[in-house]
Amino acid sequence: MVALLALAPIIAGVVITSSPVRAHADSGLAFSQPPPSPPSSPAKPSVPGGSGYLVALVKHATTMRVAPGGPKLARLPTRTPFGSPQALWVTEQRGPWLGVVSSLAGNNRIGWIPRSDTTLGRVSWELKVSLAARRLTVLDNGKPVQHYTVAIGRPTAPTPTGRFAVTDRLLTGDPTGPYGCCILALSAESPHAIQGWSGGNRIAIHSTPESSTIGEPVSHGCVRVTLADGRWLLAHIPLGTPTLITA
Repeated sequence: MVALLALAPIIAGVVITSSPVRAHADSGLAFSQPPPSPPSSPAKPSVPGGSGYLVALVKHATTMRVAPGGPKLARLPTRTPFGSPQALWVTEQRGPWLGVVSSLAGNNRIGWIPRSDTTLGRVSWELKVSLAARRLTVLDNGKPVQHYTVAIGRPTAPTPTGRFAVTDRLLTGDPTGPYGCCILALSAESPHAIQGWSGGNRIAIHSTPESSTIGEPVSHGCVRVTLADGRWLLAHIPLGTPTLITA
């Protein structure tokens, strides 16, 4: 059975504008529930069939490792620092281990977690950002459905390239602020702290009320979209969505 994950709004302990940022009420993820197992057999998480990218929802706090069964990399809680459910794009599977994209592993690296500590689902969406074209393409089931012109990092604070994923869907409560109405936080990390952003050096795709900056290399590393585009993204893009940023 496939059930839509619905979660009550959570007030995150991060303030970006004069209003508190809060995690979006709906993660947008659908998860497969494993069939019942006989009492003598331990339950195993099922891998949902069908198309789309595999995403792991962390249901128990666990340890992320540098390799399957290898040295400890970090402790992985069930919630992100912004208060969202911990949903991770799965790029590899090795026996009982999942290779996942996470800010804890670092840019363009994966960390390994036990499959037994997760519930698995799939997302059909994908985001592709071309820095050269200053263009964000939104794909659903491999087909482009939206194209947005975006602002990117300035030369002294470039937007990092690589393979990342959406970690949080955030509402700012202040569309006139520097982050507009809507934020899709990514697993990507910048080598520098981002001015006015309490998320440290984490990169995001976020809206901006300064429409004149769209299409320009002016940000502190984040990808900026218009307020209308930000609202659309927040309404459609689920946690764990793969995000590929290319030069």
